[in-house]
Amino acid sequence: MSLEAEVSAMLSDYAAAVEKAVEEIVPKTTDTAYLLRWFGQPVFRYSPESLTEGLSKPFWELFRRGGKRWRPALTLITYEALGGKASDIYQAAAIPEIIHNATLIVDDVEDGSLYRRGGPCIHRIYGVDVAVNAGNAFYYIPVYLVAKQTDETKAGKLLEKYVEMMVKLSLGQTMDIVWHRGLVTDVTEEHYLQMACFKTGALSRFAVELAAIYAGRLELLTDLGRFGEAVGVAFQIQDDYLNIFGDEAKYGKEIGGDITEGKHTLMTVYALRHLPPEKSKRLREILSMHTSEQNMIAEAIQLIKQSGAGEYARNVSKKIISEAWAQIDPLLPPSEAKEKLNKLATFLVERTL
Repeated sequence: MSLEAEVSAMLSDYAAAVEKAVEEIVPKTTDTAYLLRWFGQPVFRYSPESLTEGLSKPFWELFRRGGKRWRPALTLITYEALGGKASDIYQAAAIPEIIHNATLIVDDVEDGSLYRRGGPCIHRIYGVDVAVNAGNAFYYIPVYLVAKQTDETKAGKLLEKYVEMMVKLSLGQTMDIVWHRGLVTDVTEEHYLQMACFKTGALSRFAVELAAIYAGRLELLTDLGRFGEAVGVAFQIQDDYLNIFGDEAKYGKEIGGDITEGKHTLMTVYALRHLPPEKSKRLREILSMHTSEQNMIAEAIQLIKQSGAGEYARNVSKKIISEAWAQIDPLLPPSEAKEKLNKLATFLVERTL
């Protein structure tokens, strides 16, 4: 069995339990019993129908379309590698996945995107106001509900790391937006990697930190957190790679979408600095156009390919994972879960979908 097939099967093993936990936190239909359980008696009167329309339906419209669910798997496998039982923390593991989907809803509004996971973006179905509000709500709801069920010491650390993650995520999104709008153009490789640390790495870092917190292994929090962060950065680099060089049928997204958005990725940064001046200028022009014309997108992809940026990016992502694993390898005792964790990290930088 190939690594991709093995890890895909592994993710499927966790997905059903995680999705059940997600539904406990975000019911498909909000009712009064749910509201009474989590928010107590209303001062006046609840309107569960309104919350179903404005929160549950938009969230599940996106969530039911799928996704790799690797972030909750990262939490659960790390927890198992620390000697825990995955079923004890399904709801905690659902937090990063719910927040991730919330970021997608809001990102699509900010980017003016049309499609996500094979269907119209949530703001195109429900409106910008509903989408932004639902996305914002699900930044907070899962951690609030899970923290209420967690003992005071662990809940305190959970909330501390959650706030840290959300701040970093916002900083990364700011950098990404400013760059693709052309407000800052002198972007280096180090700038890009820091953006990825914030925008993608912060959430995967939090996913791993959850495992350490619930396992009571705070002495490993920093080292394991750095590993989770590295996994997120490497995942982002590979995602950027697939957006340019992937098989659209496997990738599940439109190839070249990052060209249309004018995004600065590790590959575009590398290409702009290593192409001959005229070709570099042309690539920058195409990125600034935010074009949807296929011939221009193909031209930009060809320029990126000519620069050798694709191979360079893949080597960087593999190096990031290799170095991160070397740091935590001595910290985790041999186990089946440790092997699964290594395979998951490797898969995320070698995947084709």
